[in-house]
Amino acid sequence: MKKVIHTHKLSCGAVLLMEPDDAVSSCSIRWLLPAGSSNDPGDRLGVSAILEEMIFRGAGNLDSRGLSESLDRHGLQRHSDVGVHHLEIASTCTGKELFASITLLASIVRSPALPEEALDSTRSLCLQALESLKDDPRQEAMIRLMELHRPAPMNRSGYGEQSMLERMIQQDVKEAWQAGFVPRGCIISLAGSFDPLATLDFFEETLSGWSGNADPSKALSTAAGGTLHEMRDSNQVHIGVAWNAPPRSHPDAPIERMAMRILSGTSSGRLFTEVRQKRSLCYSVGARYSPGRDQGTISLYAGTTPERAQETLDVCLQEFDRMAAGVTLEEFNRARIGLESAIVLGGESTQARSAALAGDYFTMGRSRSMEEVLGEVEDTTLEQLNEYLEKRSVPSPTIVTFGPASLDAPIS
Repeated sequence: MKKVIHTHKLSCGAVLLMEPDDAVSSCSIRWLLPAGSSNDPGDRLGVSAILEEMIFRGAGNLDSRGLSESLDRHGLQRHSDVGVHHLEIASTCTGKELFASITLLASIVRSPALPEEALDSTRSLCLQALESLKDDPRQEAMIRLMELHRPAPMNRSGYGEQSMLERMIQQDVKEAWQAGFVPRGCIISLAGSFDPLATLDFFEETLSGWSGNADPSKALSTAAGGTLHEMRDSNQVHIGVAWNAPPRSHPDAPIERMAMRILSGTSSGRLFTEVRQKRSLCYSVGARYSPGRDQGTISLYAGTTPERAQETLDVCLQEFDRMAAGVTLEEFNRARIGLESAIVLGGESTQARSAALAGDYFTMGRSRSMEEVLGEVEDTTLEQLNEYLEKRSVPSPTIVTFGPASLDAPIS
């Protein structure tokens, strides 16, 4: 039976998306609050990261320990993250614990304690997370890649900057909460076992009196782009490449998704086959398509040795360019079946569905059912894909490398 998506604008101004499913016993809730890294003031980069940590240090009439125990008592599996546009709070529970879960999450959003005595320990955790990037050069290289490839402030990571984190004060955190934890600009999504009418009424009652508005962040400058090399005394070279791609709302987005599945979706993808298996150039290689609200991005990573680095970069770029010559029927069929399988498996996960509902609404202005997403794959033909690849106009890529020697950039 096709599941129905209910979309409501609550009285407080928040958007509520619900997809009930009688075939499951769990329910996943996701709050997207307009308090992501792009909303950080220019002189307080990282305040969203501190805020994310501090909202779980007590809320309502519960202190930090009491809040943790209450979340555990109701079986909430929770998660939070700072993205570019949103600070996300997500949880999964059984359907019978849904209303208790909503009450707890609403108190975290509306009345976090933000205790001043927790600021130093929270700051320490954020600084440790930032420092840990030195032990993960792959992630650090990809962060630097996005800093160059995306326009400010959409090019920020959720880690912040050390000097600003070190001088953050309690008032900065409170102001970030007041500015970003507001209903207008907030998206709440639910998927799983619940009664939609009763849940709508409960949200209206629980969020009554919540007010505030946050304007969506906008690009303030053009992306720097270009090529960057950072010298590292290492026996590894980390390569990151990025291209512009269609945003999620663009009609070509489903076709680009199919193309990327062929380039790098599995171990049978062209990158893995040509770069790793046939030539043994690198220990890791892959690419992904991220369709955003205003701009999509194709990002590629390869990890290799200094001796093989230049050839690795060259072959990766050649394989990307070779897509313009078209794909075979065998590649197309394999990619289509793989995408259909991934969509169906994701549709059976309440966590994946709540994420998809909220992500679609933010980037497209509406949420899509699993059947609609499947239909986009089924409606894509080999002829459409090859015509798209032949005509696709892609500007010069942004390239970041970390290692002991710089690489030659391609001639545009």
